[in-house]
Amino acid sequence: MSTSISAPQRAKPGSESTLPDLSNVPLPSHLSSRHARIQDVDGMSSLINEFAAARIMLARGPLYLYQNIQDYRVITIPVAGKETVVACGGLHVLWEDLAEVRSVAVHPALQRRGVGRLIVQDLISDAWQLGAAHVFTFTLAPGFFSSLGFAAVDRDTLSPVVWAECSKCPKFYKCDEVGMMLHFPPRSQEQDS
Repeated sequence: MSTSISAPQRAKPGSESTLPDLSNVPLPSHLSSRHARIQDVDGMSSLINEFAAARIMLARGPLYLYQNIQDYRVITIPVAGKETVVACGGLHVLWEDLAEVRSVAVHPALQRRGVGRLIVQDLISDAWQLGAAHVFTFTLAPGFFSSLGFAAVDRDTLSPVVWAECSKCPKFYKCDEVGMMLHFPPRSQEQDS
């Protein structure tokens, strides 16, 4: 298990990759995330499933992404005249006080440039704005999430609503991911209004 700051993301090499080649694409000096739109689903699916094929994250098909599009943020850049998804991540609300960060994926050419951090920070902000008290994730990059304020938790302390989703995972009986939790400070009445 890796404890490095960045996830052990090794997508398919070279010609096996389905991701766009960004080696000759000028990258914007400033990137920002936005809420995903229906038109982003193909790019999100390609990015997520590139890493799922390497067993780094769970696969997400178009049906799942369309049905959960409001959970996702993306970062896009122009590639060959087309807006292209180069990073994405989701925030799924599970219960009145609990949200999950999931499916965080960054194009290999943009890794270690703060792009994943930007997505997750924006998802944390979304969780706060929605009124969540806690945000959790399962990850192969505990060092990365620790640097954002998450702390490892004992799986037995997680809410049963977490396990409803986990029971569908092919790794359920042999999970190699670390559960991590971020707790927000208690809110005052003024913060909620």
